Amino acid sequence: MDGHIPEELITKIKGTQDIVEVISRHVSLKKSGQNYSGLCPFHSEKTPSFVVSPAKQLFHCFGCGTGGNVITFLMKYENVTFPEVLKNLARDAGIAIPSKSVKSERKEESLYEVNRLIAEYYNKILLTYKEAGAAREYLLGRGLSTEVIERFNVGYSINSWNNVYEYLRNKGFKDEVLVKTGLVIPKNSGAGFYDRFRGRIMFPIHDTQGRVVGFGGRVLDDSTPKYLNSPETPLFNKGALLYGLNIAKDGVRESGYAIIVEGYMDVIAVCQSGIPNVVGTLGTALTVNHLRVLNRFCKEVILTFDPDIAGRNAALRTVDIFIESGIRGKVLILPEGEDPDIFIRKRGKGQFLELIERSKGIFDFSLDHIIGKSGDRPDKGSIEKKVSVTEECFELIRKIPNRIEQDYYLEKVSKALAVEKNVLMAEFRKKNKNKKGLPVEKSKRLAMNRPGVDEILCILMIRDKSFRKRIKGNLSAVDFVVPEFQEIAGFLIDSDKDIDVMLNSDDYNQGVKDTVTRLACSDLHFDSAEQTFSDCVRVLQRKRLEIGLREVEKEIGSAEMSGTFERVRELLFNKQALLKQKRLLYDN
Repeated sequence: MDGHIPEELITKIKGTQDIVEVISRHVSLKKSGQNYSGLCPFHSEKTPSFVVSPAKQLFHCFGCGTGGNVITFLMKYENVTFPEVLKNLARDAGIAIPSKSVKSERKEESLYEVNRLIAEYYNKILLTYKEAGAAREYLLGRGLSTEVIERFNVGYSINSWNNVYEYLRNKGFKDEVLVKTGLVIPKNSGAGFYDRFRGRIMFPIHDTQGRVVGFGGRVLDDSTPKYLNSPETPLFNKGALLYGLNIAKDGVRESGYAIIVEGYMDVIAVCQSGIPNVVGTLGTALTVNHLRVLNRFCKEVILTFDPDIAGRNAALRTVDIFIESGIRGKVLILPEGEDPDIFIRKRGKGQFLELIERSKGIFDFSLDHIIGKSGDRPDKGSIEKKVSVTEECFELIRKIPNRIEQDYYLEKVSKALAVEKNVLMAEFRKKNKNKKGLPVEKSKRLAMNRPGVDEILCILMIRDKSFRKRIKGNLSAVDFVVPEFQEIAGFLIDSDKDIDVMLNSDDYNQGVKDTVTRLACSDLHFDSAEQTFSDCVRVLQRKRLEIGLREVEKEIGSAEMSGTFERVRELLFNKQALLKQKRLLYDN
């Protein structure tokens, strides 16, 4: 929990939100008993395992293990910090957060402020400074209008060692803050700092809330590196950021899909042509984190690639991350030697949209590539080549989680290779019978998920605080077997506070917190909670006595060997007391 925001204030702010209503804005939920369920927004799944408990005001995914309260959900879903969520919820509810409670935000806010100021400064230099004349000519020559330059806040960094450093120092920012933004770098020898970006066209990179979190810079000559990005900072993670998403997100939502290109100029050129749903990676390969961000806005992504071997291989490498993210993937292959920017300038928006219409699904694209290896007429190839290609197709199809889709693609392979479908399917089932990744039988899954005694007791104590008081004197946290349940039981037995305190506390790791939400959202039914509680307490008490007896017997053996018979008599007395307790427990 943020040390500067009182627990009472957090509870008050959280109390203004109904978790079902909030999550329903982002996830389609259906009533399921006392809870609601839907497809998890944090991982790919076909069967709903995401549960929301209105009674506990918690959520938990029984597939990926993620859980929490309404604040946790918004932090993960919107990729924002704890204080940011609280501030937004408080604003919506008309609750004031005292200024002393948001000290922890000041460092982060100062980083945002530095980035905002320098983005404006770069833009001013590009539009008005004499030193940026070549950069202006270059951008105008690439067909960019002044309007689109302003919209994307494109700028220019003067070819000076410390222009930005001096500008920001004069604004009152300290050296440590400037270094954290990645805009300046300490000199290797001696005192002082120098600018990271010099003599480059500057592309500010925004988060989905429109805040500048980093920069990309492009040289005007042949020097290297051609593109330079901000380093990893508290605000900048290029593996999860997409250029232009702050501008494109409404277009992505409305169209239902996002177009991903590779360069800053490609994003701007496509957007300027009147296609609003285009974003770009930041010089990195597409990651599952990119797709998870897009999953908040759409369910389909179209990738643009060059037609060369490198481009095709890059497309093929995305299959696994599309499966993991749950987003449908398509591939758009451009004519040789052209990128989206060049294509649109030469042929226009209409032909680019035609390419989008003809884009292939990622599995169709990948299978066509594999089948194409067998030659121009795969159905006439040698039996050795057919077997080799078939096995490679099997490896791809096995990754598809839906059996109907598997059947569709097996039929496609059957026709392409002129192999009987029944024969092909039989071979596929045989080869993949024991492969990792096939569905687990329901009976085995139920056996794996059967709760233990300590888990049942924790569920009961979460559901009914009266059980917490009744367990005192009978059991302590150390009597619970699993370490996670020991921590949870320790909190429940020693406190009458709501479990939200655990979820907001830094004293517990994320694994323990996720277990808490899983227990709170469990739909485990008890015919008699009272009887179940009593039975479980007795089981753990018996386990404690059995452990105690084993330890006493071990000590008796050691005492007899050492000849300390007085200690033996004392231990025998302890053993008799434990045996008496055991008989009483087993008789009841």
